[in-house]
Amino acid sequence: MSNSTSLFIVVTRKIGGCREHFRRASTAALLLWVACSESPTRATAEEAARTSVAGETAEEARRKAALGPDEFNLLLGPSRWVVAAGLDLEANDNICFDSNQAKVDLIVRPQVNTRVSCQITDQNSVNLAVGTGYSAYAQHPEFNRLFVSPGSELSLDLYVGDFWINLHERLLITENGYDDPTVVGTGDYSQLQNTAGLTTIWDLNKLVLRLGYDHINYAVLTGGAGFQDGDSDVFAFSAGDRLRPATIFGVEIGGGMIRYRGQNTTANQEADWNIGTFVEAQPSQYLSVKAGAGYTVSAPQSSGAQITEPEFTGVYARLGFNHQVNRHLEYSLSGGRSLNFGFFGGTVDLYTAVLEARWHLFQRLSVGTAFEFEYGSQVWVGRESFKRFGPRLSLERSITARMSGALRYQYYSRQSDVPGGNYVVNIVTLSLAYRL
Repeated sequence: MSNSTSLFIVVTRKIGGCREHFRRASTAALLLWVACSESPTRATAEEAARTSVAGETAEEARRKAALGPDEFNLLLGPSRWVVAAGLDLEANDNICFDSNQAKVDLIVRPQVNTRVSCQITDQNSVNLAVGTGYSAYAQHPEFNRLFVSPGSELSLDLYVGDFWINLHERLLITENGYDDPTVVGTGDYSQLQNTAGLTTIWDLNKLVLRLGYDHINYAVLTGGAGFQDGDSDVFAFSAGDRLRPATIFGVEIGGGMIRYRGQNTTANQEADWNIGTFVEAQPSQYLSVKAGAGYTVSAPQSSGAQITEPEFTGVYARLGFNHQVNRHLEYSLSGGRSLNFGFFGGTVDLYTAVLEARWHLFQRLSVGTAFEFEYGSQVWVGRESFKRFGPRLSLERSITARMSGALRYQYYSRQSDVPGGNYVVNIVTLSLAYRL
């Protein structure tokens, strides 16, 4: 999870109708923003991307909300509702990510997901999405805890002339330790992230401008006594030029201030800025490429004793490649280098790479395979260097028109130059989802 700021590109295409144009434009812009910037791990890269993880999920929900009443299972006046329930059964052979004494457990996660869309006018809407659940441990009930899923938010979409404006308040409570590669030695990892801000997109056909601001609070709820809480203010601006209908090139600028609260830090705040370029191209309907690179600076600061830590400067980069080979196979390759805010590691210089493939070999069964690799080093706190890698396998199938099921396997091996920083974990999850 990041503490550095980045700015990401927005891309839209002209389509007929003001309302539909900006609705789809905003969706495409934010989806591309996240796709280009996000670390391939579930921990996000760069602070701006971090704030948009929930935003991407929420924006996709709003896109579906715009499709019409058939997407909803309840209509109440001007509001449309989708209510779904789910149940996950997870078998984990190292719930504390411990190098010495692995604890095995079965975790039950009931959850409810609700999405509401209410039209204020023909062009403006209020959207609410809430996904929440509870993790219950069969052998270690002291680790039982609540979680709130990515995409939970209250937002207001406004369309004014050539502008799309989104005001949002987002809440996320993470509870899977393997979401953050810096987490070791704890089984009750839980962190709260709250984001409030706005995004404005100005579509001038060939030129698309985006301006965003977010204030983020993140706090350790469980499993991290003595480690860092914090908050940050992030500003981002980007300009993208449509060189061809399927090729976009632009510049991005970002900056912000991060403030730390905790004992495990040598600085109580950190100033960041970055500048770079990006390109997005789709040579065919089956192939797309997104890439970006630039220069970033992160400088520790303190209101007390003089800070002896130097500025961190370096190149950031990201790459996303998607290819649908045929109706049976599609794959993607993503990776890059970024500054991340780790739960245990403070600011982390992180390299990531993920290769994923989806196999459609059977009529109702989808098979997914993936391999992840991460290499990270702590910039100021602890000075740990680590690498983590592992394969992933998933089987997904529709059971009925309203019910679907999935079986997933994840393996991670973490190797560190710090004693106690190694672990191996196997995770098997059976998921059932039912739309009411």
